[in-house]
Order: sequence, then structure tokens, then C-alpha cells
Amino acid sequence: MSTNAKNLSDHPKAAGLILAGGAGRRMGGNKPFRELAGKPLIAHTISAAARQCNHLMIASNEDASLFAAFNLPVIPDKPEPGHGPLGGILGGLSALPDDIDWLVSFPVDCPIVPDDMTLQLIKAATDAGKKAAFASHAGRDHYLSAVWHRNTDEIIMWQLASGDRRVGGVLRVADAVVVDFPVRPGQGKSFININTPTDLKAMDAVLASLINLTDR
Repeated sequence: MSTNAKNLSDHPKAAGLILAGGAGRRMGGNKPFRELAGKPLIAHTISAAARQCNHLMIASNEDASLFAAFNLPVIPDKPEPGHGPLGGILGGLSALPDDIDWLVSFPVDCPIVPDDMTLQLIKAATDAGKKAAFASHAGRDHYLSAVWHRNTDEIIMWQLASGDRRVGGVLRVADAVVVDFPVRPGQGKSFININTPTDLKAMDAVLASLINLTDR
């Protein structure tokens, strides 16, 4: 399904995959639908992906009807559930439209990323002749904020067959490019993961203050 993203005509085509799986135990369950600034957490992540991708999908093994309000295809893990985020990414790669070679993974608990993340990651991978790239920010690597060429599916299948579910392991085998995103004024909350109710409350306060400033 196409998004309403604007000004993407000069960018490489990319499909965004919202990684909405996982038990979310530290959040108390149901992580994608926990409310943040008046909307489900997943809605914020979808908005971030829609601004920079031509096509969107949700990776989840839950009943697709749970996500019906977002009108996006829901893709199950490959080869079957139980392989963690790599299973979701492999599922997304298997569902890429024929005219799109790049998949961008957006973890549902990381709702704020730079609007040029996809462009910068694909450019870095292409310039280096690599099939994957991932973000680094404020001294921390973010393996799930990454781009994956469709040909990385074989690397992921090999890794899973070996019993290794580590996303970082696949990125190392693919010799992925690390792209540093500097801390920018007004973007101090980029790449912040929301894993607990405390994290959610803190981010809610940040977003509420930003909304109040905008309304003045």
C-alpha cells in the first residue's frame, strides 16, 4: 500500500516495516497500542515511516484485525514465529513490492527518528556497495533502525538456520554501514526507545510540551 509521503520522487524507493511484534513484558503487554500523546504508540511510528517511505507494512504475528484501523498489510514472521525481530524483517523482505529493493525497519517503540533517516541510510549503503546500513546516535548503535536490501534475505535465513537470532550478527555478516546521526537542536529525543511505562510517561510529557509550544 502506498503512503501519502511527499517529496519522495527523487529518493530511492523504500518500503517501511513497522516491527510491532514482541511480548512487551516491561511495558506490561500490548506495547503497540499504549497511548502516547493521545494516540497509540504505533500510530506515531507509522507517521514517522510514512514521511520517508513509499510503501508501509506492519510486522506482527497477531490477528491482522487488531491493526485494521491503520489500513496497512500485516506481515507474519518468516519462516515462522519465534525468531525475534529477524523473523519480522525476513517476512518484510519476502513481501517487498517488485519495484522496491530496500526495506526500512522501524521498531514500534522508537517513534521519533530523523525524517532523512531512510535517505541517509540507503545513500550510505549504496555509496559503499553494501546491502545494509544502520543508525548510530549519541554513541549508541540502533540495529533495528536500519535498511535492508532485498538480497539480505539469504544472509538472514543462513543466520537463523545457524541458531543465531542476533540482528547485530546479521549486520556484521552483511558488512553493514554505520551511519551516525548527530544530535540536532530540537531532536534530542530521536532514537529513544520506549520500553517501560516510565519511558512512556516521560515521552508523553515531552510531546505534550512540544504541542503546547506549537499551539502558542
